[in-house]
Amino acid sequence: MKSITKYLRPVLLILLCFAALNLCVFFTLHGKKLANPNVLYLLILWLFAAFWGFMLKTKGGARVKYPLIAGQKIQQDFATLLAQYFSLTCVLLCLFFAILALARPQKEGKTLPPPTQGIDIMLTLDVSGSMNTPDFEATKAQKAEDLYNRMAAAKETVDDFISARSSDRIGIVVFSGAAMLQCPLTLDYSALKEYLGYVYVDMLSGVSGTAIGDAIAVSTQHLKDGIAKSKIIILVTDGENNSGTVDPIAAAKATAAYGIKVYTILMAGDISGLPMNIPYRDQLIASYKANRENMLKAKNTLQEIADITGARAYTALNTAELNDIYTQINALEKTIYREDKKLNYEDAYQNLLWLSLLFALLAFLGGKFIFIKIP
Repeated sequence: MKSITKYLRPVLLILLCFAALNLCVFFTLHGKKLANPNVLYLLILWLFAAFWGFMLKTKGGARVKYPLIAGQKIQQDFATLLAQYFSLTCVLLCLFFAILALARPQKEGKTLPPPTQGIDIMLTLDVSGSMNTPDFEATKAQKAEDLYNRMAAAKETVDDFISARSSDRIGIVVFSGAAMLQCPLTLDYSALKEYLGYVYVDMLSGVSGTAIGDAIAVSTQHLKDGIAKSKIIILVTDGENNSGTVDPIAAAKATAAYGIKVYTILMAGDISGLPMNIPYRDQLIASYKANRENMLKAKNTLQEIADITGARAYTALNTAELNDIYTQINALEKTIYREDKKLNYEDAYQNLLWLSLLFALLAFLGGKFIFIKIP
């Protein structure tokens, strides 16, 4: 019975310590991922080593025999137990934390965006003189004269469209009687918006008219060699093709051969919905009626361009419709995200490794300088 009681104390001590360590481990590793979870099987060997070590310490009696009064037993106080088990406990703790460090706990860092298949988009804007027509309301226009201006409304909606994209290369081409690259394809949306700010009516001096064919050709030239699998042109104009050297239908066919879609937006304008005090309202009504036939021709041409390239043609009568059109294009031309997601994990084993080294140092100092064994 005495023999069982003698060995029961170290066994209970080991189990109590192991339970306390497990509690510490739970809070230490909670919410973390283990890079090498199989290493934790070493804790089984650690348990056997701990049990065997404590058994040997308990089995070994005093090295020096002292005469005692009959019936008196050696009293083991806390200091005696500390001297007996300190070094062994430190070694076991050193091994315990070393095993946990080898398991490489990791905490979840920044979530990386899933791989994407970006889209190359060329925003092709008409800057001919007719874009100054005040029959579209631009709610964000900074100048009073731009409050009812087609160009201001077009730039406002383009700005919102750029803000809605995240990983697509976008560029800008401007045109009137000729076409010019305003901003090459870029992912720097801040710079892109800055270039957009420099777009204004009649910015291409010395040319007049509306060269839709040239605009499509220039946009295609800067899109065709891109590595993106999906490429689109968003063509915004307010009139029919009446200038340039390239026929718009021929340009559309060449663009379609490169697998590029051309979404067309006709800013037809509808001044009936604008306030009565708008400047030159009567002249605008007369001009709108006179240009109705030309507007119909432009609509048919833009529809044919969209059909040839496998896209869609839209007509906007006001700013609200223009915003809705860009929303529809944004939904149709979504960036493709692959399903696999990647997480960036950061190693969190360093503190465990430092604890292991600390207990190794304490075991050395305790055995060599504090609790010195006398042979």
